[in-house]
Amino acid sequence: MTFEPIKYYLIILERVSDLPNILRGLGIALLTILIPLAITILVDAYQKRKDEKSEFKNLDLHVILDGIFKIKQLLFYVILIFLSTMLWEISSGTLRFIEIILSFTGICLVARILLNVYGWVKGNVFKFRFSYLKDLRNHEDMEVVWRSVWETENINPQNETEFFALFSSFVDQLLEAMRNPKTAFKLLNDFYIFINNRSISSLVTEREIFARILDWHFKVWQKEYEYINQEKKLEEWAAYSEVSRTLDSIIRKIEERALKERKSFWFFDYFKKHVEKHKAEFVLVNQEEIYYIDSLLSTFYQVFFQNVSDSSERFGIWQHFFPAEWKITKNNLKDKQNPFVRISLDEFLRWSQERIWRPEEKFDRELDDISTNLFPEVEPNIWAIILIFAFSPFGEGRMDSVIQRPWNFGSVGRVKTYSGGSGESEEDFERRITRTLHAQYEIEKKNTFELTYLLFPRDFSKENLEDNIKNLEALKYQKESQEEKKRLTLLQIFSEMLQFLKLTTQ
Repeated sequence: MTFEPIKYYLIILERVSDLPNILRGLGIALLTILIPLAITILVDAYQKRKDEKSEFKNLDLHVILDGIFKIKQLLFYVILIFLSTMLWEISSGTLRFIEIILSFTGICLVARILLNVYGWVKGNVFKFRFSYLKDLRNHEDMEVVWRSVWETENINPQNETEFFALFSSFVDQLLEAMRNPKTAFKLLNDFYIFINNRSISSLVTEREIFARILDWHFKVWQKEYEYINQEKKLEEWAAYSEVSRTLDSIIRKIEERALKERKSFWFFDYFKKHVEKHKAEFVLVNQEEIYYIDSLLSTFYQVFFQNVSDSSERFGIWQHFFPAEWKITKNNLKDKQNPFVRISLDEFLRWSQERIWRPEEKFDRELDDISTNLFPEVEPNIWAIILIFAFSPFGEGRMDSVIQRPWNFGSVGRVKTYSGGSGESEEDFERRITRTLHAQYEIEKKNTFELTYLLFPRDFSKENLEDNIKNLEALKYQKESQEEKKRLTLLQIFSEMLQFLKLTTQ
């Protein structure tokens, strides 16, 4: 009984000889509409491709060919439409029924292409762009179309984050399998090249884009070191190393823009979580433990030291965004559960050493700002002099060399604000502030000496301090000269340090 309807359809088909002609005519009508539209749209796409300022030019050409008109499939659709016409006379019964179904299917598929063309011409283009990118699997096409996306400026933030969601799914797959490392590198490198076209808000606040980039960085770092000691895997190591350098560059650029464009809070929010999550991750290379955060924080500080002092959010960064456990204090250094402060110290010493070795006459605002804030408990002026001395060349003329060279940071100090009490006279207020400032200065001076002995125990040992004091007393400069003022300043600092050392070691 279930086959009765089909039986009747077959009888009808045997008697309706014009049905193939009707379907053929309908197919021709659709193609007659489709062909001029295709020519017009393709000509416009090719002209757009020649214009350097055109948006999504290569992406749109691929979408039109493969997503809208489906050129490769269209030929098959046309064959389906005319199948019944070609085979009708030599077939019968069930075959004719199948031919009609196939021809009708071809007509429906071509009609769907026309509807897609209508949607494209009407302007609903992003739907087709996203759909095409979602289904894209050809690696060569990936490289072309994603470059076309990222080189486009001023993309709507919502669309920009949707693009990145699709992009990140491809990158995840490529980094997971690494079957084609050149494609992963090409996609990420193009993203980096055109990263200034991206909204910094999208990069650090939308859909955790920055978090995904940091995750890629960690996965690639793991793979890079996994292959570094395997002689048969040098090609894989080189591929991951190339991708790793590109991700380093992306992170640097995002950090730089976040500092300059008032998005520091979001940058630090994601960055701190990532660093905390992976702080214990390491790999063994020749029996040596290589920690992930050493590499990542080194990349971070290279940009941070060069840009934080010029950031309009500088005070907020140091007071609220920059983690307190990363700052260099005596307690942080003694905390064995805190690996961050050691890296902060190493990176600061590496960065500042070159600036102190080769000082310029003009005031080094960046060095002063970072030294003051990264070492929050020290007295800035004394600490600057100690750093200048610690990084000065050793030898018989060391004290004279320290005095003769420019002291181009450490003279500003910290900004402190105070308010008067209710009913307090101006004289009482001034006396109270003077006492407070003196007490704070003594605390900071004590902190400075303690940190100095912790970091430079050999340079500031009791014997060396006594020798330095003798050498300073032997030096002679003109009265009221800058050299004489420096000599007296050093003499006072070293004398106080020696006295403090004697008291603490009794």
